[in-house]
Amino acid sequence: MTSNSVSVIIVSYNVKRYVTHCIETVLCSDYIGEKEIIVVDNNSFDETSQYLRETFPEIKLIENHKNVGFGKAVNHAAETATGEYLLILNPDTILQENTISTFVNYLKTHSEVGLIGPKIINPDGTLQLTCKRSFPTLSVALPKLLGFSKIFPQTKWAGKYNLTYLDPNKIHSVDAVSGSCIFIRKTLFHEIDGFDEQFFLFGEDLDLCFRMKQKGHEIHYVPSTQILHYKGESVKFAPYDSRSAFYNAMILFYKKHFSKSQNTLFRLGIHFGIQLHKFISLITEWRSQILSILLDSAVVFFAFLVTFFLRFSNLEPFYLSHGLIPTIYIFFWLIVGTFFQLYGRHILSYSRAALSALTGFFVVVAFTFFFKQFAFSRLVLIAATGIVTLLIPGWRLITHFIMSRGYINQVKDKHNILFTKKTLVIGANKDGIQIVKKIHGRVNFGLNIIGFIDSKMGKPQEELPVPFLGTIKDIRGIINTHKIREIIFSNNTLPYNKIVSLMDYTKDLYLTYRIVPRQQDIIIGKGSIEEIGELSFINIDYSLYHRINKTAKRLFDIVFSLFLLLLFSPVVVFKLLNGPPKKMMFWGEKSKIISAFTFQSNNQFIKKMPLFWSILKGDLSFVGSSLVELSEKDPKLICTPGLSSLDKIKNMHVNIYNRHQFDHYYIQNQSLGLDIEILIKTVLIYLK
Repeated sequence: MTSNSVSVIIVSYNVKRYVTHCIETVLCSDYIGEKEIIVVDNNSFDETSQYLRETFPEIKLIENHKNVGFGKAVNHAAETATGEYLLILNPDTILQENTISTFVNYLKTHSEVGLIGPKIINPDGTLQLTCKRSFPTLSVALPKLLGFSKIFPQTKWAGKYNLTYLDPNKIHSVDAVSGSCIFIRKTLFHEIDGFDEQFFLFGEDLDLCFRMKQKGHEIHYVPSTQILHYKGESVKFAPYDSRSAFYNAMILFYKKHFSKSQNTLFRLGIHFGIQLHKFISLITEWRSQILSILLDSAVVFFAFLVTFFLRFSNLEPFYLSHGLIPTIYIFFWLIVGTFFQLYGRHILSYSRAALSALTGFFVVVAFTFFFKQFAFSRLVLIAATGIVTLLIPGWRLITHFIMSRGYINQVKDKHNILFTKKTLVIGANKDGIQIVKKIHGRVNFGLNIIGFIDSKMGKPQEELPVPFLGTIKDIRGIINTHKIREIIFSNNTLPYNKIVSLMDYTKDLYLTYRIVPRQQDIIIGKGSIEEIGELSFINIDYSLYHRINKTAKRLFDIVFSLFLLLLFSPVVVFKLLNGPPKKMMFWGEKSKIISAFTFQSNNQFIKKMPLFWSILKGDLSFVGSSLVELSEKDPKLICTPGLSSLDKIKNMHVNIYNRHQFDHYYIQNQSLGLDIEILIKTVLIYLK
C-alpha cells in the first residue's frame, strides 16, 4: 500500500450483526487514501465467517480455530497488515464518516504523538468514561474504589481515574484511551511488540499505553471525531466470566508494572481493593433481582403484619411466633416466584406476579394442612393473600409505567405491551415506512410509533402510516412536546456523523436510540439486536397449540365467563325483560360461522354481555383474533375470535394482512399471562 494507507483491524466473536454494521461504517468513510479491512474471527459459532465472506468479499478474513483472545488476534492481523497506520476497532462500534481522515491528519501533524483515541458515545448518547483514563496508581484508583469518583467527578483528586474533570470536547494528553478504538502507526506498534498476549481480553489496551508512555510517546484523546460503542456486546457470548476476566486483568497489570516497587502491605491493599470492587460490581449487576426479592419479601411481611392486626386487634400472635410464620410464608412465595421466573427473565411481569401470588396461596394452604403447628386463622391467610396479590403485581405495574415515561432505565421483559414507549422514526422514506409497519406487527417491541421527522417532508402525509411531525432542526422541541422516549434512525437517512452528533445533542433527554444498519433488516439498539425482517412462520413452535396452554386458556375462559355471568346476572335479566337481544353472525376459526347475541346499548361492556355465554360454550374466547362480522369477506381466521385482541390494544386499523400478522404472533406467544396483560390493557383503553 501507499503512504498514509490504513489497515482496519476488527476482532470478532459471535457478533455477526454488529461486525457487519461496523464494517459498513468503515466502508462509508470519506477517507480518500487506501484502506484495507482485516477481520479476525475467533472461532465464532454464529456463522460469522461464512456471512462475512458472502457479504464483504473485499475484506481480508482470518479464521482462528479457537478463541485466542483479543490481543493475540490483533497481533496476528498486524503482521499481515500492509497499511502505514493501524485502526484497531471493537466489532460493536460505529464510526463517523470523518473518523479515519481525522485520525490520519492528526498523526501526520503531531509527530510526538504515538497513539490516539476518539470521543466515545454510549448507545443512550452519554459519554463512555473509559475513552480517556489515567494509569491506576494508588492515588488514582483509591477514589474510584471508594466511590468518590461518582460523588465528586469534577474534582481533580476524585476524577483522575476517568479524567472526568477534563472537558470531554477538548483535546487532551492522557495516560490511556479505550481499546475499543485505537489509532497507531504500524511501525510503532511493532516497535513496542504489540499487545501483551498474557492479557486475554481486558487490560491489553492499558498495558499497551503504559509501555508506549515509557518509550516517550504521547497519547492523545481527540474528540473532534466520535464513535458509538455498544459496550459489552463483544463478550456477551464468551465462555467465561467477563467480570472476573476484567479484574484478573487489572491484577495482572498491577503485578507487571507496579508490584516490584511496592511493599507487601501495599500489594495486599491493592488486591483487596480490586476484589472489593469486583464484589460491588457483582451486586450492582444483580441489583434488579435483589431489589425485586426484597420488595416481594417486604410485601408478604407487610401483608401478614396488617392482617394480624386487623384480625386480632394486636400483634401478639405475631410476637409469639417471633415472626417465624410470615418468614416461612415469605420463603414459599419466593420459591413460587422463582418458578414463575419473576427473579429472572420475567422480573417485571405483572401477570406472572399475579399468578405467582395466587399459586403461593395454594402452596401455603397445603403446607399448613400437613404442618398444623404453623397453621392459624384462615381469614388472616386469605386477607394476606389478597394484599399480596394486589401489591406484588402492583409495584411492577407502577414500575412499567415509570419506565414508559423515561424516569428510570428500561428493563427488557418478554411482553412489554401494557405501557409502550413513545417512539420517533427519523427518516420518512421507504425504509422508515417499512420499519413502522414491521414494528406495528411485532407487539413485543413495546414501542408506540408517534411519527416521523426528516430533513424535509419527502412523501405526502396520506402515504405515511404515522404523522410527519417536523424537521430534524426541531428535534428537541418535538421530543419534549410528544414526550418521546425512543428514537429509531432508518436506513440511509443520515450520515453516521450526523447520527452520532444528534445522539450527543439530545443525550440530556434520557432517550433510547436504535440504528438500522444500511442494507440490513435489523435494528441495533441499546445492548441488543432484534430481528424485524419479514416474519417467517415456518418451523416455529406455536405456544397456543401446546396442550397445557390450550387447556389453561379454556379453563380461564370457562371460570371467568361463568363468574361474570353470575356477577352481572341482574343486569342480564333486566336487559332481557326489556327486549330480546340482537342476533349477530361472526366468522370463527377456519371459516366457521358463529351465531351470537348482543344487547342494544351505548355501553360497550353491557352490549357485549351476552357474548360471555358464547365464551362459556367455546365459540369465542376472551382473547383471540379480531371479532369479524359475517358481512365482511371471509378473513380466514387461524385462531378463535375474542372479545379483545392484539390489534385492539395497538389501536390499529385492521386489514387481512396485519390481522394475520397479529394472529400469527399471538398463537406463537400465547400464554395465560399474555392474555391477562391484553385484557388489562383493553380495560385501561376502555376507561380512557
